[in-house]
Amino acid sequence: MNENKKRSFEKRDELIEVAMVEFGEKGYENASLNNILKEAGISKGTFYYHYKNKEDLYMHLMDIITEEKLMYISKRIGSIDFNEDVFTILSELIKIGMKFAYNNPKINKFTQSFVKDWGTPIHNEILRRYYIDRADYLNNITKKYGFESMDYISDLMEKAYDKGEIREDLPKEFVIKLINHLFLNLPQIVNASNLDEYELAANYLIDFIRDGLSKD
Repeated sequence: MNENKKRSFEKRDELIEVAMVEFGEKGYENASLNNILKEAGISKGTFYYHYKNKEDLYMHLMDIITEEKLMYISKRIGSIDFNEDVFTILSELIKIGMKFAYNNPKINKFTQSFVKDWGTPIHNEILRRYYIDRADYLNNITKKYGFESMDYISDLMEKAYDKGEIREDLPKEFVIKLINHLFLNLPQIVNASNLDEYELAANYLIDFIRDGLSKD
């Protein structure tokens, strides 16, 4: 069965919206599938016809967020001059990412809950299965929106090392993981109330990264 047809049913949008809020407010383990179905007005029979369990629903939300964010970035990435230094490019990417977070508060809340769950055994297992079960989807969606891979920040940092823009005395793997961590957590750290505050925080972060990593 086609995945889109499989997921399309009456009150699907209600289910997605309610689930996004439930997982965003309570995290994966504490979120209640019964609460989600009650709030969305969906029977268990309908739910289990379209989804295997709570984890399957959670992964489907991850699919939705992945596509929404890649689509958002792809529409704005043309404004970035990739001949600039890596710090300037990172600054522009951060601003795009933070605008996405600001304009999509429910997705942002889900994402921050996702970050808080990071490292727990059940979350690690979900991630492991997600990247296995959704491998074809992730590969196709990445190509659809013109990215080389899902991990575009790591790809950018690799090119920066090749261009000699990053200090060579710092382990590459450590630096790439640190940059990814900062990107992922900045909306949670900042908790800004408007776009100006988000952009100011992005500039602070880039100054911090440039001062610590630049060879100059």
